[in-house]
Amino acid sequence: MNKYIVNEQNVKLTGRGTWDEDDNYWCALSGSGFECHFKGRSFTLKLVGDAASEKPANDANWARYAVYVNGIRTVEGLLDGIAKTVPVICGTEMSAETEADIKFVKLSECAMSTIGICPIVCDGEVTPLPDKPLKLEIIGDSITCGYGTDEYSPEKPFRTATEDFTKAYSFKAAGLLGADVRAFSISGWGIISGYVDSPEKPQLTGQILPPYYTKVGFSYEKFDDRDGFAPQDINWDFGSYVPDLIVINLGTNDNSWCTGHEDRYELYVSEYIKFLNTVHDCNPDSKILCVMGIMLDEIAPYMEKAVAKFKEQSGFEQIYTMRFTPQDGSLGYGADWHPSPATHDKAAELLSARIKEIMG
Repeated sequence: MNKYIVNEQNVKLTGRGTWDEDDNYWCALSGSGFECHFKGRSFTLKLVGDAASEKPANDANWARYAVYVNGIRTVEGLLDGIAKTVPVICGTEMSAETEADIKFVKLSECAMSTIGICPIVCDGEVTPLPDKPLKLEIIGDSITCGYGTDEYSPEKPFRTATEDFTKAYSFKAAGLLGADVRAFSISGWGIISGYVDSPEKPQLTGQILPPYYTKVGFSYEKFDDRDGFAPQDINWDFGSYVPDLIVINLGTNDNSWCTGHEDRYELYVSEYIKFLNTVHDCNPDSKILCVMGIMLDEIAPYMEKAVAKFKEQSGFEQIYTMRFTPQDGSLGYGADWHPSPATHDKAAELLSARIKEIMG
């Protein structure tokens, strides 16, 4: 049997992650994982869980994952324990050799839990898949994560078991474009405030995304309680993945605190400009597309105002805006009134068309 560490020499990495002293690759953000080509007889993954996986009472937050073989989802599950063995291709010495493209995807978001991939064990050879001609990054919130896409009642609450990044507009738009995509998204978070159920509630400053953009991610759980480190403790290497275009979809949660308060909207504008400076400084060669409106568009004019001011101040011309058509229920809802898969499909078509215009 051969062993392959999940790193950029052996596989194509997706999303943001990091390694520990045991050569385990810890996947943080939605969509993180790997892709590879396999030639051989058997292929097995061993997954390890973070602190969330050891808390049975915390089952709404267990990391969700899927494995694809030649584009077909053959395995999916929740990491409900500290370790799990996942046979992907089962064979014996007498079996014929198989050739397949294999993809591992973390379906749930980083805030609730992360997932470690031990070195691949296989009877065969593993090689990285090539990069696609277009590279995207999507920065957002629960909509970008695919929150509640596998739940069909808006009255049902959040669970990682019903969150699927591959059903979100972000992943689907990349598919329509034949592009690679990485996401930096956290449910409930915003530019100046996390989600509040009334604008009379205090500003939720503990859930703002910009301070963590330069990190591997953010999680309420440690990768490993023995080592005590979490995604927010590790700086991200922006040279490891250089997007051609970055999509920013942030403001839906901010709007919950800003509604009815012009001064708060103006604070959103000023902080949005600061975040655009951060994104541009970290990715100077990437175009930027700022979008708004899948769930609501009340804050969209302020997003557009921030983009116009940033463009004037910075002199950076390759920044654009787009509005989605807000959902009206005709295509159904997911958990907590979030977009249904059909709504995500519609948004993906609009976004991919806009990206085609920008990228020519």
